[in-house]
Amino acid sequence: YQRRVRGLCTLLVRVTLMPAVPAPESAIKRAAFKQQQTENFKKAVLANKEEKKALTKTAYQRGLKYSREYRSAERKLITLRRQAKTNGNFYLEASPKIAVVTRIRGIAQVAPKQKKILQLLRLRQIFNTVIVKLNKPMHQMLRMVEPYIAYGYPSLATVRELVYKRGHLKVRGQRVKINDNKQIKDKFNNKDVVCVEDIVNQIYTAGKHFRTVTNGMWHYKVAPPKGGFKQKRRHFVEGGDYGNRETLINRFLARCI
Repeated sequence: YQRRVRGLCTLLVRVTLMPAVPAPESAIKRAAFKQQQTENFKKAVLANKEEKKALTKTAYQRGLKYSREYRSAERKLITLRRQAKTNGNFYLEASPKIAVVTRIRGIAQVAPKQKKILQLLRLRQIFNTVIVKLNKPMHQMLRMVEPYIAYGYPSLATVRELVYKRGHLKVRGQRVKINDNKQIKDKFNNKDVVCVEDIVNQIYTAGKHFRTVTNGMWHYKVAPPKGGFKQKRRHFVEGGDYGNRETLINRFLARCI
């Protein structure tokens, strides 16, 4: 028994004194790569968090600035109206810069010219909605397809609801829902358009990036109006539904959004 124990101790000493076998070079490289990958991932997460925090702050500041501008413009308009009324005159307001257009009739029996105009306006399906900048050619196009659309001049609340509730971006030909401001910043890559409030401002005021913003967004798909239509084949001024509703389009879209 003592010999056996003595031999086992000698074996253990020999094993302990044997030089360690070096790890394979591939395993060392793999471990170093994984460690570097983990560090890079942590740095990316931290940088993303900081960027999101800074973007949230920027969005809040811009929203505050735009809100002040809207209130200031509204107060100025009210003052001008009151001054004109006091002097016994009428205040002639500026012509609307934008219009919101909704298709209210389907694809059956559409003449080729009207069909082409509807395609140019991105109104290929019923209840598709777009916001366009008003000029002489646009007025002529809208008059040509008037029996198939309802349009008018949107308020700030209508534009904001369309963007927030029905807004989607074009990303590599796909329709992508707007979930955060980083999507907008990555899409437009423009220091003037980094958040949802920038989009609302550019559309509502017909800003210098109006075309870029509207082309970068998908057309709006709204629901059928609650309560239905009256008569789609009669003009709005005759008690129907199609045609120019001016500011009353906001009531119509409130039933659709």
